[in-house]
Amino acid sequence: MSSPAEPTATPPPPPPPPPPPPRRRWSRWWWIGAAALVVLGAAAVVAGVLEHRAWVQTVAEYDAEVARVTAEAEGSRARAEDAYTTSHDALRDTIDDGRPVYRASEGQVADPTVRDPLAAALDRAEQLRDAEVAYPSAVRTVEEVTRPNPFYRETLPEVEVEVVDGSDPPPADLDAAAADVSEATDAVAEARRQWAFAELRAATTEGRDAHADLRPQVGAAALTSLGDAVADAETILDAGEDAVDPDTAVPLRNTLLETTQALWSDRLAQIHAERRAAARADGVDCRTDKCVALTFDDGPVEDTRRLLRILDRKNAPATFFMVGDNVAKRPDIARAVADGGHLLANHSWDHPQLTTLDDAEVRDQLRHTQNAITDATGFTPFLLRPPYGDVDGRVRALATRTGLDVVLWSLDTEDWRTRDAQETRSRVRAQVESGSNILMHDIHPSTVDAVPRIVDDLRERDYVLVTADLLVGGDE
Repeated sequence: MSSPAEPTATPPPPPPPPPPPPRRRWSRWWWIGAAALVVLGAAAVVAGVLEHRAWVQTVAEYDAEVARVTAEAEGSRARAEDAYTTSHDALRDTIDDGRPVYRASEGQVADPTVRDPLAAALDRAEQLRDAEVAYPSAVRTVEEVTRPNPFYRETLPEVEVEVVDGSDPPPADLDAAAADVSEATDAVAEARRQWAFAELRAATTEGRDAHADLRPQVGAAALTSLGDAVADAETILDAGEDAVDPDTAVPLRNTLLETTQALWSDRLAQIHAERRAAARADGVDCRTDKCVALTFDDGPVEDTRRLLRILDRKNAPATFFMVGDNVAKRPDIARAVADGGHLLANHSWDHPQLTTLDDAEVRDQLRHTQNAITDATGFTPFLLRPPYGDVDGRVRALATRTGLDVVLWSLDTEDWRTRDAQETRSRVRAQVESGSNILMHDIHPSTVDAVPRIVDDLRERDYVLVTADLLVGGDE
């Protein structure tokens, strides 16, 4: 049997655990510092990468600029010369086109506001064309570039290159001068074309009229060249003004004028010769006789009838230079002058100074009067006395091409000023000589009053009264 259990001994309690070691505060700051170092290192790496990239870009830009400036310098002279040559050649060609147009327009384009700008533009252009050319240059600089990285300092040096900047005079000035010449040339050429068309049309009208007027007198065969020229001109005119080539139209116009003038000159000479031959057959020869002509301007008027009665009674021929407007108003008096055996002549339509009119106006004055006298009397005049004796070469030529010889006077009675019959008679007595062409006016009654005594005075001194066309040198 077991013995009763002995009481169990209680073990001693375990010793308390040792206290924890004190925490180290410095370890946290270490990690912070380490992290900061990492960040700084990373930033430094990134900054270095960025700085390197920026430097690479800077170097690339520097190299590109150096290359650009170098290339610009290498070709600058050639480019400047090419640009100048191109503009200079164009300017020269424009001058070569404009100068002949300017020369050809002389006497054709009368408006100075059209022609003078071309002269000025040509002068300026020729100065530029003939100017000595220079090619100025300038220095182009590519600035020095330094790398700011203290660990990798590097410097790209400054580069200087000499570049030709262009020419003096510059192409732009030559181009502007050429444009001015071209514009002015076009304006003159257009004005010349208009002039050529108008002149050809006028010459064609004169030629056509001459062909119609002369055909019954000289026959169609003598007018062949004139008819051909008229036909050629009409073909050009039918094409219109814009199609006219002045270099073709102007010579044809000149041919028409010269042919018309030559035909009428021959015909007028023939008329004079025939009338003088007829006078000699009647016993009057002004080469030997003391011939004088009584001429009366500005009629017909009502008092012309009284003058006609006096001349008829005295059996005295006279020449009447009639104003067309008066003929149109009094055709019966004009017809009475012709019926009286007197010579009818042209004194313009309404008595203007013909030299102050343009060609068309002069032709109208003469032609209108010719028609009025022919319609009233059946006689076509062949003499013209310009009002006031105002005549020049242009008016004479226009008169000839209208079928009229110009006749002035050699003795002016000044009856228009004195209006005194005795004074008119006295001037004739004092100044008359063989060949005198005596100027009077049948529009003044005092002149008509003087005529009977004048006729008696002349005949007492053995002067022979004739019409103005029979006088030797009567056109002077």
